[in-house]
Amino acid sequence: MHQDRPVPHAHCVPAQGSAPALIATLVAALALSGCAGFPWQKAPPPPSIRGGYAAGDKLMVILPAKGPVADAANAVREGLRAANGADDTAAKPALTFIANDDPKKMAADYKGAIGAGATQVIGPLLKPSVDVLAGGPALKVPTLALNQATTPGKPAANLYQFALAPETEAVDVANKAKARGFTRALMLSPKGEAGSRRADAFRRQWQKLGGTLVGEASLDPAAANLSKSLNALLHKGAADVLFLATDADQARKVFPAVRDGAVSLPVVATSAVYSGQPDPVRDKALTGLYFVDAPWVLGVGAADDPLARAKLKRGSSALATPLGLRLYAMGIDAYRLAPRLSTLAKDAGATFPGESGTLSIDSAGRVQRQLTLAQFTASGPQPAPAMVAAKPGVPATAAPADQPAKPAKPAKAKHPTKAKPATKPKPATGTEPAAPAEPAAKAEPPTPIARPQRIAPAPRPEPVTPAPQPEPVARPG
Repeated sequence: MHQDRPVPHAHCVPAQGSAPALIATLVAALALSGCAGFPWQKAPPPPSIRGGYAAGDKLMVILPAKGPVADAANAVREGLRAANGADDTAAKPALTFIANDDPKKMAADYKGAIGAGATQVIGPLLKPSVDVLAGGPALKVPTLALNQATTPGKPAANLYQFALAPETEAVDVANKAKARGFTRALMLSPKGEAGSRRADAFRRQWQKLGGTLVGEASLDPAAANLSKSLNALLHKGAADVLFLATDADQARKVFPAVRDGAVSLPVVATSAVYSGQPDPVRDKALTGLYFVDAPWVLGVGAADDPLARAKLKRGSSALATPLGLRLYAMGIDAYRLAPRLSTLAKDAGATFPGESGTLSIDSAGRVQRQLTLAQFTASGPQPAPAMVAAKPGVPATAAPADQPAKPAKPAKAKHPTKAKPATKPKPATGTEPAAPAEPAAKAEPPTPIARPQRIAPAPRPEPVTPAPQPEPVARPG
């Protein structure tokens, strides 16, 4: 992608002559040629990230209107409408929605959108409907599906896939841990499909990056005592990070045992541990836990953004769930990505500052997300610059996860006695013998700590701040 900027001139030299002639010539030359670098020269404004469409573009959106995913579709729809309303460019397109609840009708619905003059298509949302497009012929216009195909092989040309899959978040956790300099990881995942998907994705990416998975354990959150599983994992070997592949309820049960009685390792999870609504009381058990999430959900973004999380008006049932909030942000991004799909796909290093993450498109047409690292604190989740050990030097045996520590009871006196009145001190004469010194207390032997030692990462050079990515150029008409 390129960025419009003043073209530098090789020379800006006035003609020879008298002083008045020189000044007159210089003024004329500057007015006509616009030598770069003068303060009164105005560069063309950068293209707005809120738009990007060309004059005459027609945006068609294919979403379910009923059924079990109706709320999810409504959340995306509201995000699309909000993004369209905030589009402050002259070429803002009108939104046209097409209902598709039956994958068998997907091909006909898509053909109808193209026949109506669509220049970009967003949708479908259902995986079987995405499979229909992925397995068909090349698509006529750039099409952003809001899920991933399940069919193997290369998808149809012009099809791009944008999904909020748990695997993508686990991959981002692995990337962030490796970028921090960590090389040896432990992983704790719950039994079940969701936990397995996160665990498998983290394992593949971590090993792909050259990291070592020192140990992993699968636990049953319904078990009466989790400390045995935790201790077995924590003694697998030396490690420098722990990936917790749980959801919020599971994390509230497991993490306190890890934090309060287990290790000094940084522990990190996916957005599944955060409901999207700050709750200091319920989330007190998660204080210290790192996780990755969409910047919009965490309130990160430009203060003047009309779609900032803080400005969202509640009232929609579609936004009352953790998934609904993230799908709303996804809808905003889908609107802003649609006119930029081809440009982003052609440049492997190009990114777009989205509400659901820093977005890019890989060689298979899949939208990749770099999420924001955050940490639970006493006042709620806060963005975090990096993962660090929160409590160095704590004992390494996991406290029972289901039994909070009981405070010690004060000792009771067997026989109360009356206090004797203090004796009146005698005046010092300066000849009294010195009081004998108190014997030194016998030193207690140190308690052995049987815990995996945290490996301090080797010092790494300060990363070079990359130059800001220029905004994608609006699609020509």
